This record gives sequence, structure tokens and C-alpha cells, in this order.
Amino acid sequence: MVRPESAKLSFVGSIPTRTSILFLCAHLVWGADPAELLEQALAAKQALIPRIKDYLGQEDIRYYRTVGSGRRKQTAWSTYDVFVVDEERVFRMVARDGKPVKPGKANSRPRQGEADRIAFRVEDLRRNHTLSLRGEGTLLGRRCWILEGTLDPAAPDVVGRSAGMASSDATIWIDQETHWILKEEARLRRRWLSFPEGSVVTHEVLFHDGLPLTGRIHLQRLSTNDDDRRILLETEQTYSRYRRFGAETVIEFNPVQ
Repeated sequence: MVRPESAKLSFVGSIPTRTSILFLCAHLVWGADPAELLEQALAAKQALIPRIKDYLGQEDIRYYRTVGSGRRKQTAWSTYDVFVVDEERVFRMVARDGKPVKPGKANSRPRQGEADRIAFRVEDLRRNHTLSLRGEGTLLGRRCWILEGTLDPAAPDVVGRSAGMASSDATIWIDQETHWILKEEARLRRRWLSFPEGSVVTHEVLFHDGLPLTGRIHLQRLSTNDDDRRILLETEQTYSRYRRFGAETVIEFNPVQ
């Protein structure tokens, strides 16, 4: 963060004028270096890992489908409690389509491995992107820098499952006080894996115990059916009921029958 102490400005008289206040705001926003802000945000992200890695909660996954200008329809809905067993995350289904799963039929299983998951890494904005500062805003009651990353049209194609951001433009909301990333939005500029150009992924945090934990992940992508009608497919993952997992935590699983 570029702090006010580094800006030496004077006001006319003892009371700042409207013009001088606007000038101060503009100086603080446009005087910040976008690349430096990104590095500060990435350093803050790395420092957070030991503090948040033991927090687990409930994951709610909903799928939606909208054909043409029709009504948005929910096609599936699953809710999981998340635990750690033998240093591996385990997801126990507790509800399906909003209805509780009977204890004897609770499905406890490891989540798919890292090789099967996709990721949009903010770190990829360091390469093949032009960074700019769009301005300031307020998110979750906190003043933020709004950072834009524009993909270089000549950037090489990257097909790795963790390389979504390497094919995207992005907007990042960075807390001015802590440099924590409060929100990320990636907009695919080219096809990546099974996701067409124009797909959008949003990651938002919520605060628990004063720490920014994952609150919502939203993915939307466009497709067409046999009649060339536009189809919007959405996946929404929301997280709640966080608690800190520790060695003293007792976990009981009902046997699968």
C-alpha cells in the first residue's frame, strides 16, 4: 500500500478545499504502482496460509442452467461437511437438493485429487499481463485498491489445469490496510480446457475470526444446444459454518450401508 505519509501535499488555508481533497485522492490512487501492489498482495496471501489452513466448514454446491432468455433453473444441489482425516480433506454429504441425507447413507469420501481440479492463480498475472489501477472502492466495509490485469494478445496458450488466469483478463480487489485479496474476477479471453472464451470465474471472501476465508466461488460459461440456442451454465459454491480443525477435534462417521 502507498501510505499517505509518502505524499507531501499542502492545502490552501487551514481547511482543505474540495479541489484539494479530490487531488489528494487522485494522487494516492494513481501514485500507487500496480506491479508493486500485486507483489504486496501475493506476499500477504502467502503469509495468510499458516493462519487459515486449519479452517474448514460446510460447502454448498449448486448448478444452474439457463436456455436463451428463459428462466434460470437449478439442476443439482449438494451440501458437504468438510473434515481432515489423515491429513487429507474428506467431504461428507449431508444434504442433496436441500434435503438432509439419512445418517446411514451419508457419503464420506476424499475430494478429487489436485490433478483433477482447476485453478485460476493470481500469481499468473505477473506474466503476459498489463497491470493498471482502476481506482478505489469499498468491499466488505474495507477500502480497496481495484487492480486490473489485461492479457497480452500475443501471450502463448497455456493448457495446464492451474493456468486459468494465464488465459484471462482479471480484476482484483486488494484491502488497502492488509493487502489481503478480497475478491478476484477472471474473464477468459480465449478457450481454456473445456471453458470457452467469455467464461467468468469469481472468488469472494468472507471474514471469520478476523481472517479472510473463501466465501463464494461462481463459475459461468456459455454453450449452445442443437438448435444453436444460447445456454448459460453456472456453478456456485458457497462456504459457511467455519471452525478451526485441530488435533483435539473428534470426528465420527456413520458407516456407509
